[in-house]
This record gives sequence, C-alpha cells and structure tokens, in this order.
Amino acid sequence: MSLPDLPVDELLAQLRATLDAAAPYLLALSVLGAAVWVWWTIRRAALVREALADRVQVEAIPTATFDPSEGEVGRWARQLGRVHYAADGVPARGSAVRLRYTAVDGKMRCYIEGPAAAAAILAMPGFAEVEVRTHQGQSEIRPVRFTGPGGTS
Repeated sequence: MSLPDLPVDELLAQLRATLDAAAPYLLALSVLGAAVWVWWTIRRAALVREALADRVQVEAIPTATFDPSEGEVGRWARQLGRVHYAADGVPARGSAVRLRYTAVDGKMRCYIEGPAAAAAILAMPGFAEVEVRTHQGQSEIRPVRFTGPGGTS
C-alpha cells in the first residue's frame, strides 16, 4: 500500500464531520473546566487565608546544658515535617512552619509558629532538654478547684 492509494480526502471529510458534530460539546466542556479551575483557585486562596489567620505559636526554651546530638536534630526536623500532614486540607502555603529567633536582653529565644490544626505537633518537645511553652489561650485556662469535706479547699 502506497501513499497515493490512501483515501485521505475521505478520512479528512469524516474527521471534519466528527469535529463539527462535537464542537458544541467540546466548547461546553471547556467552559465547565475553566469554571471549575476558577472555583478551585478561589477556594484554595480562601483556605490559605484562613490558615494564615489561625496560627499558633510555641516557645522552645533550652536548658543551660542543651547540646543536641545529630539524631535529635533529625528527629526534630522530621517532627516539624509532619505539621503539613497534621494540617490536613490546608494548602502547603498555609501549613508552613516558621522558626523565629529573637534576642531580648542578651537571651536568645526560639518561637515555632504553625497552623492551629497542627498545634499538638508543634507543642510536642523535640529535644530532651527543651521545654515547650504555648502562648495561645493561656489567659482563658482557669484551674478547677474542688472543695473538700466541710468546705475546705
């Protein structure tokens, strides 16, 4: 079979007829796809804005003898890497962890900030000799006191 024997004109005519019949459906599908893409982009932006507005901050306070090993640093890095997974449904931009270091009166302080959905992971101590203090909601927590027999505390 050689090229001149192929019914090219017939194939092109069938292709054109098929495309002419499918054109309205392809146009509707394209418009629907564009609308879904716009909706998804707006939804992701709203999720990011919501996640960035609702973040928690914890302070990591090391002891005077704090000297982490390489393994401890690796475990802590993996722990911070889990924050994105704990903040399920939040896009990557909104689930990022921020480490802030400041120096006040010669004392260095480390703050870890992340999405509120991952507050439990942020509050987990990553090192043996580091205390983690949460700053969000401290004023709202009041101790529960029970009175003993005879009204004594």
